[in-house]
Amino acid sequence: MLLLLLLGVQACSAFLAPGLAVQRRRCARADARLAAVSQPGLVLEPQSEGIRRQLSSVGSPVPVGAVEAPEDGWFDGATLGSCVVRRFTDEMSGDRWMMWYSARAPKWEEGVIPIATGCVGVAQSTDGLKWERLAGDERAGSCFAPNEDWWGFDTTHVGVGDVHVMSNNIVQNNMGLYWMYYFGGDANEGSLSADGPAVLGAEMAIGVALSNDGVHWGRLEGEHPSGAILEPRQGQLFVGWPQLVQMRSSPEMWHLYYHALDKASGKFTIGVATSTNCVEWAHADTCLEAAGPGRFDSGGVSARCVVPAPKGGGWLMFYEAQDDERRHSIGLATSADGLRWERGDQPVLSPGAEGAWDDGAVARPWLVDTADGGACLYYVGRSRASGVQSIGMARSEDWATFTRCATTP
Repeated sequence: MLLLLLLGVQACSAFLAPGLAVQRRRCARADARLAAVSQPGLVLEPQSEGIRRQLSSVGSPVPVGAVEAPEDGWFDGATLGSCVVRRFTDEMSGDRWMMWYSARAPKWEEGVIPIATGCVGVAQSTDGLKWERLAGDERAGSCFAPNEDWWGFDTTHVGVGDVHVMSNNIVQNNMGLYWMYYFGGDANEGSLSADGPAVLGAEMAIGVALSNDGVHWGRLEGEHPSGAILEPRQGQLFVGWPQLVQMRSSPEMWHLYYHALDKASGKFTIGVATSTNCVEWAHADTCLEAAGPGRFDSGGVSARCVVPAPKGGGWLMFYEAQDDERRHSIGLATSADGLRWERGDQPVLSPGAEGAWDDGAVARPWLVDTADGGACLYYVGRSRASGVQSIGMARSEDWATFTRCATTP
């Protein structure tokens, strides 16, 4: 039963990380293979070694210097997880893209739930396709690491859900601050099933951190004793992978989308919480759950990206789905109010062809609109042969049909 539920976590949420020794060997083989062959869609893969630059000062977008990899390798050497991508436009210097992503190193604390979380890193780009990873000041070169305060909800692993630049009536700054909505697990043991063994960090919650530059972060304590802003409600195992969406500006209303494991069904569902200040949240209800048998999303729905529809108003939700056989794909749903959703009949992105870097699964979508009216869909892909998880990107002109971008080593 535990294995089945673990596979469910892998399929609908964060993918299980293979054994560390096996993963290191797989990453080494994958590094050699990917260096020699162009992989359509691939933009970022696990990397243990190499030199990375840092930002010259707080608030500066200019990376400088050369930082060697830590003795045990960079924080993102084993597996990559969810990502958040933002495009900032400057009239003088052009576009600047930033990516925050979840990752785990080959060496991690024994007994922690084996998913693609651990620390959060940051990378920059001028075109959204070629990325330079920056060295942060936290654990193993990350920019955000597990909490060192023993009582926190996020002491064993963390992952990124969303990042915004804003100021509000709770936290004000003339230039705006980066707000990171993240999730994590504590040091308590929890079981994924009634009769399964306990693992650390399974009982996840959601928190928020603030930054002046998107690299150096400080936690903002939530209303819960653990420091979280949102915890599981009755009948849920955990909540995670949050995304913040402003539904209206006057008066302010925000939605926080997340997904959680429903204990009764054993499947992941997407929920929504509401707030007027982005800090104090009230659970609303489940807004999307598994479809009926035989569909591409009948096994559960999880990580998602909600964006305004480009034409005609309303909202689009790109969401991670699994079918009855636990195969991954990415679906699309539409809504007029952000609460009631109508899903399509087919995925908008499926695993790649046999032998591709993402032929095993595609998941955790993140959509960015482009200056020409099109869209870039970032996602996590997994190789069927090696088990390596990386980040890719597909492009679309109509926001419904996606083609993996052409990349070169």
